Amino acid sequence: MRQRLRALVRREPSAEQRYASFQAEVEPQLRAIPRVHRFAAVPVLGDAETPAQPIAAGALTDTRAPWVALADSPLEPAALERLGQAATLAPDASVITCDDDVLATDGRRSDPRFHPGPSPDGLLTGDAPLAVLCVKREAALAVLADIPDTPARRRELLLRLSGPDGAGHAHVPAVLAHRSARPDTVVDGGATARVLEAWGDQGARVDPSGRITRTVRGEPLVDIVVLFRDKPELLERCVRSVLSGTAWERLRLRLVDNGSSDPQMGELLRRVSGDERVVLTRDDRPFNFAALNNAAIAGSDADFVVFLNNDTEVISPDWVQALLGDAQRPEVGAVAPLLLYPGGEVQHAGAAIGLHGYAGHPFAGLAPDAATPFGKARAGTRNWLAVTAACMMVERAKLAAVGGFDERFVVGGNDVDLCLRLTAAGHRSLCLTDVEMLHDESRSRGTYVDPGDFARSEESYGAFRTIGDPFYNPNLTLTTTTCQPREKL
Repeated sequence: MRQRLRALVRREPSAEQRYASFQAEVEPQLRAIPRVHRFAAVPVLGDAETPAQPIAAGALTDTRAPWVALADSPLEPAALERLGQAATLAPDASVITCDDDVLATDGRRSDPRFHPGPSPDGLLTGDAPLAVLCVKREAALAVLADIPDTPARRRELLLRLSGPDGAGHAHVPAVLAHRSARPDTVVDGGATARVLEAWGDQGARVDPSGRITRTVRGEPLVDIVVLFRDKPELLERCVRSVLSGTAWERLRLRLVDNGSSDPQMGELLRRVSGDERVVLTRDDRPFNFAALNNAAIAGSDADFVVFLNNDTEVISPDWVQALLGDAQRPEVGAVAPLLLYPGGEVQHAGAAIGLHGYAGHPFAGLAPDAATPFGKARAGTRNWLAVTAACMMVERAKLAAVGGFDERFVVGGNDVDLCLRLTAAGHRSLCLTDVEMLHDESRSRGTYVDPGDFARSEESYGAFRTIGDPFYNPNLTLTTTTCQPREKL
């Protein structure tokens, strides 16, 4: 057995081999079509005949061209054409970015960075794509007048031109620049604070490292809804961790018993019902995640709702407060933490549409700090089209405005559908990866998904499932959660 395992390990391609195969087999096909990612929108595709806006390479003061590529790294021969086509496909953008990799002196390429599409919250806290910035010259000159000359100046320029809603940013998901080495991320707390002040974000505080915390306005009441059937050991752990491990005091735990028959549940439920924060109801209808959760909050007077699986465990006492800080923002809909398996590997850092054909969790199964071409899972706030309802906070008024969960979804897909409708209503989805919770995924009900959920998902996810998710990257695999380069189209 050990010899067989060693043989399997030896046959696993290295990162260099995987990227070399990608360059030979996949990259030419992806590069053949101009493509631009915008914030929370279906990617824009052109064709080989898409006209390119003139792009000058160099300093802003050395040219009168309307677009200028600010690059400290060698560019691909077709880089200016692709950036110019992106300017045509995204005429309202003020800054265009791209992917990059390392170019060795012998011409070999390695260590790609495949960035997500425009992510205003992610750019504030994470690794910015700075190998080349293609900027509208006049807009950049106007903004630079207010930006101090610091090592973080280009990052601040990217943020200012992108804007708080990411509307000024367009991303070309192709390697168009070659850096000499992976640079350290220049995240300057002062620069981040200046950007937030310029955006009028009064509730954010920035520490010197650039970490952002947001003040919770008032003392909102939070309803935490947990569905369960039997599995007393899971429910006891979940309830105990919420009630004793959560620092936020204004919470109410709504436990919904969906047909438990285990005799051990009786004593547990009598015990937990003694806590005045617990509301216990029984709903014996056939399991339908969407319908059960909608019914649970139908009479709620809470300001915010958390949907929480019974196979989770609180490990960050300030998790409710942290999620509230972002969920209170008018432009934010669903907010989730980083979910970890009990062994410490990532279970959820956000959901990418198109992964596994429908939707999946990038980074699942990896260590939170494992480096990938898509960055690390634990990398500050990440923008997504959707996050999981295994632990999801939403302001109740926003939830009501979009009609809650769609009850046509029985088991799976309901959370992605909800997040897409929140996005369409102007409320983005976030994963706060510095807030952590444990999740024994599917221990409570297994992995069964109603066949009808797939058909409803195809309808709901639409072109995001086929053309692509703007917060993922088409250079990344859609068959595994490893965030490695694609092996084929």
